[in-house]
Formats: sequence, structure tokens, C-alpha cells
Amino acid sequence: MKKIILIVVPFLLLLVGCTSAPEEETSLEIVQVEIQFPEKVDEGEEVVVKTLVTQGEEKVEDAQEVQIEIWNVEKGKENSLLLDAEHVGDGVYEVKHSFKENGVYRVQSHVTARDMHVMPTKQLVVGDLSQEEIDAIMESEVEEEPHDGGDHGDHGSHH
Repeated sequence: MKKIILIVVPFLLLLVGCTSAPEEETSLEIVQVEIQFPEKVDEGEEVVVKTLVTQGEEKVEDAQEVQIEIWNVEKGKENSLLLDAEHVGDGVYEVKHSFKENGVYRVQSHVTARDMHVMPTKQLVVGDLSQEEIDAIMESEVEEEPHDGGDHGDHGSHH
């Protein structure tokens, strides 16, 4: 009987000790990022690109880093521009940028806040492009993605 008590009592103490520990105030909610810019943007116009950072209902005022990456789809992401956003309050971080030429652009926020890194991307059309022009640009972007690597044609030279 003494052996059972020697086994059960420490087990019960361990169990009680684990359940009575105070819970830490950590939020499991994901940091949400919303990119905002005007619907219509003209070539050469200075535009304010805003990033709204929230976690649940709370606006995040203490993000460690917020950067905005911008690139012209036709020129590729390797030619992107990375700008540090300024905190302007109420969970909003912003940059100002002038788009030098018409085209389709990608705007991507890189937000590091509360031990999370979030990188949403949004499309921006600069200038008066027709839907056909936009579609053609988007198709060219898809074609630039890596293929399966197989050679499906005869590219050798014959003399």
C-alpha cells in the first residue's frame, strides 16, 4: 500500500501543478494585412500605398518591420523596388511612390509583427490599359514561369 501512495501522490502533485499554472496572455489570432491604393493610377502620379495591419479587432501599432515591394509584371520581380513604410497611426503604414510607366504592377507588403511574417500581394494597373492589354501582360507573366524542363521540339541545326 505504501508503494501505491509513493507513486500516486507525486503524480497527483504533478497533475495539480500543471493545471494551476496561470495562462499567458498570448493571442493566437493571425496578423492580417490589407494593401490599399487608389483604384485609378496614372503614369507619373505620386500614389500613397497604405498597409493596414490588424490582429483580430486590434490595430497593430508595434510592427517590427513593414516594407512595400513593387515591380512591373513585364520586367519581373527581379527588378523590384523595396521601400520602408512609415507608421502613420491607427494600424496604417504607408509609402509614397510614382509609377514611371503604364503597365501592370504587383504590390507586395512584407510585414513582420508579433512573431509573424505576412506577405500579401495585390495587382495595380497604371494608366488606361484595356482588358485585352492587361490579359496579354498577365499571359506573358505566366509564360515566364519555369516549364517542366522537357525539350518538346527539334532545335538542332541540320546541314
